[in-house]
Amino acid sequence: MSQDPIAPHSAGISAYMSVHSATNLAYVRYFAGKDSAVSATFKSINARGFTVEYQLPDGITKDAFIDFKTPLTKREEIRPVLEGMAKEAEEALGLPSSLSGPPPIAAIAKSVYATATDSYTPPSSEVPLDTFYPCNTGLAVAIVAGMGAVYYFSVSTPEDIKALPLPIQYFHKLYPHHWYPIIWKAASGIHVAEGVVALGICLRRGWYSPVNVAKWTISTLLFGFGSMKKLMKHGREVRLGIKKD
Repeated sequence: MSQDPIAPHSAGISAYMSVHSATNLAYVRYFAGKDSAVSATFKSINARGFTVEYQLPDGITKDAFIDFKTPLTKREEIRPVLEGMAKEAEEALGLPSSLSGPPPIAAIAKSVYATATDSYTPPSSEVPLDTFYPCNTGLAVAIVAGMGAVYYFSVSTPEDIKALPLPIQYFHKLYPHHWYPIIWKAASGIHVAEGVVALGICLRRGWYSPVNVAKWTISTLLFGFGSMKKLMKHGREVRLGIKKD
């Protein structure tokens, strides 16, 4: 089964369009024939069309699925098609254009947040969901060595530093000696925060076994952005249905 090319982008598009309440109401009244609808919210989109939740005067809410004239094949088609349908509906209903002018900041902010936190799972994935990508060995060694050096500098005395090989002494001179405890605390705090974020991402996605959740969390705690990049890479691969080596 080929993956829907539009569904992976549903969270961000839906969040953006949910701010355009007048447009959504026009969609429902014109394309779905729900003349009595009093409000509407954009809920989701796929290659065949989009779902809008609408409310009736008695407070009851229902969903309407509005078909595209032609199924969409790529993300770049979404905006012109939605704008064209909005123009058609609003002109037919005698309403002013609701999508003219600069994009609202609130819509952009909602879209960015929804896209960043989306945990879209395709109906069938060619990319394994329950998996773990280890941090690149070279990068992992560099991060551990760097963190280890900063820790040692943070607890050592100037006399201890003088006993080290000259190359390490030169490395130490990158910053004043009294800065290293501060750098160590800041770096450690960032790694802990990244580990917490990785745990949250794993739980939100719901793809991973407890073992792999632990692997992703511990790896990100130890290797920071080196592991976080791998976690983000896996998410992109699942959404796009493409395994990138």
